[in-house]
Amino acid sequence: MARAARGALVATWLGVTLAHLALPAAQRIQVWPLGYLLLEILAFLSLSHRAWRAPSGERMAWLLLAVSAFFEVPSLLLTFSSHGQAVPEIIFLVSLLSLATGILALAGVLSFPKEPGPGSLFRRRALDSLIFATSLLFLLLAMGVQGSLRASSQGMGLRVLAAYLNAALLGGGLVFMTSYHPGLIRGPLGWLSASALAWLSALSCWALAGLPSVTSPHAWIALAGGIPFFQGLAAWSPQPEVSRASRATDGKRLVRLFPYLPVLAAILVLAALLPRGPLELMRGAIGAFLLMVALLLLRQFLAILDLRAARRTLEERVQHRTEALEHAQEALLRTERMNTLALMGAGLAHDLNNLLSVLKSSAELALMNLEEGRPVGSEDLQRMTSAASRAATLTSRLMRFVSRESEDLAPVDLGQELRDMEATLRLLIPRTVELCIDVAPAEALIVQSSRLRLEQMLVNLVANARDAMPEGGKLAIRAGADGPEAAMARIDVVDSGIGMPPEILDRIFDPFFTTKAPGKGTGLGLPSLKALVEEGEGRMEVASEPGKGSRFTIFLPRLNAL
Repeated sequence: MARAARGALVATWLGVTLAHLALPAAQRIQVWPLGYLLLEILAFLSLSHRAWRAPSGERMAWLLLAVSAFFEVPSLLLTFSSHGQAVPEIIFLVSLLSLATGILALAGVLSFPKEPGPGSLFRRRALDSLIFATSLLFLLLAMGVQGSLRASSQGMGLRVLAAYLNAALLGGGLVFMTSYHPGLIRGPLGWLSASALAWLSALSCWALAGLPSVTSPHAWIALAGGIPFFQGLAAWSPQPEVSRASRATDGKRLVRLFPYLPVLAAILVLAALLPRGPLELMRGAIGAFLLMVALLLLRQFLAILDLRAARRTLEERVQHRTEALEHAQEALLRTERMNTLALMGAGLAHDLNNLLSVLKSSAELALMNLEEGRPVGSEDLQRMTSAASRAATLTSRLMRFVSRESEDLAPVDLGQELRDMEATLRLLIPRTVELCIDVAPAEALIVQSSRLRLEQMLVNLVANARDAMPEGGKLAIRAGADGPEAAMARIDVVDSGIGMPPEILDRIFDPFFTTKAPGKGTGLGLPSLKALVEEGEGRMEVASEPGKGSRFTIFLPRLNAL
């Protein structure tokens, strides 16, 4: 049915247009109104059918467009009854009907479902459409400046104004609907835009021709046949009306600039007309131009307000994002601390098991002596006491590590802290790994840090070195001064492990990158370690080769070198 209806519209439009162009001017006065009436009736029937079949969200839009097309019927009948004469009463009624037709068409276009958006977007779209409409109105007034005086003397002032307003407002309404959703042009709104373009073209020809009261004899009036023709095609358009609005290409700059193209044309036309046009006839055009300028200034003011609001929103988002990152970093550090705690717990469990074996064997030996009637030797009791003391020392060391949730940064002696950490670090490595801590005795290495932070750095590097030496090896931790005037304290953690190839070395500080088996590593240890070092205004260096081990170096500013 849709294909047959479109075919009927195309055939009728072509027939009416060709007949009008083929006939002499005297016969066009009688034939053209009838042909245009036939096109309007077909458009009305098509729009009414679409309103009947449309879903509830679109029915009002199609109904208003159908009523708009229907109002053209009595207007054409009145025009036909005047027999080509300029009758003031008929011109007045036709002008009122034409104005009602344009308002209904505009209301129909604006009644289509619209994408939801903020109020600022609605204001921008409204101002863009008003600027476009005002620019069109100015251009039409400027093109018809020569015929305006004659039209006013013939009582056609209202008719001319109604025609200009209809074209300008309908163009503005279509800009309002499509400027921020260009994808809608592919649907019925595209055909309605073509109808508005045909309307504008016919009005332009009418204005350039001097606004004659009777238009039927002119060949250019055939352009007006495109108004009902394209409206009828819009009713039979197979594309959905607004459902594809979300697919619109909002980023196209040409589409965004389209509402301002008539403004440029208006400025050029005004510059050309001011030296030549009579001031009396230019007043209307100048008034429209001033209104257009006022709307442009208002649009600019709203753009500044939107820019300020966007800046505030961006600042708030950056602040929230920064806070979220800080919380994430804290969670990351807590995660790494728990991983370290798990590693130390595993080493502690191994040592406690050895100590419990000593206690058990000593207790069994003492029990055997008692059963045999011999007194318990002091050596057995001393062994048991010594094992219990060592176990208590190990567990208290672990508990101290757990209890240090946060510490304030303060000047600390790096060398002394490393010596105090030796027992804790030994909990992390098996007995197959030989640990050597070497601190330069020359002078104190005072840095701005905390025991918690230094312990987290060293524990992380020692744990990685242990994993790099599954068969055992040597692990050396050295501390000393470095750099010009010994301004930096340097910590080297050197292992004799498997080493790393260049492609792995380049990525070791990438978050979540790990070479360990699933479940064995998070890929967050070294990134968090680097963040800690850089937070203290230090830096890290890494050197490694496959089969030759790795060297991790931490540089921290010395306070006593300043």
